[in-house]
Amino acid sequence: MPQTSRSSSHSSSDGGFALLELLAALAIIAFVAAMALPYMINAGQAMSLKVQAAEIAALLRQDRNIAMAEGRTVVSTIDTRRGTVLSGSSARRVMLREGSAIRVERAAHGRMVSFQANGRSSGGTFDISGPSATFRISVNSLTSGIALSALE
Repeated sequence: MPQTSRSSSHSSSDGGFALLELLAALAIIAFVAAMALPYMINAGQAMSLKVQAAEIAALLRQDRNIAMAEGRTVVSTIDTRRGTVLSGSSARRVMLREGSAIRVERAAHGRMVSFQANGRSSGGTFDISGPSATFRISVNSLTSGIALSALE
């Protein structure tokens, strides 16, 4: 009668993971997530600020378009203390969220931008800044073109 050992019929390795290996993998994933979290929060804040800057640019474009369509001067007002931009053609306003600020870099009429019926404007440059990003809105005085750009 041939001798067979019990160990020859079963492999010593199941091919599964040990509890220690699973815990090590979870620890690595948690470490990577903890390192990436501040970057994801800053990216979210920067995106929120970009949306606010785009809303302000859209408000200014609306005022420009109404000035040309109705043949009258429309004046948009930038309130730096309250962090608010007021439309001159409607009751529309954009208020910056807490922790954000608007600063007038250059404007011919102080804290106002006037859009004329002939397509020109007083022009101006405004910076919208938050804890993680700054965006610039530029109003061209000759064409009334409104550009939104990120500042590094």
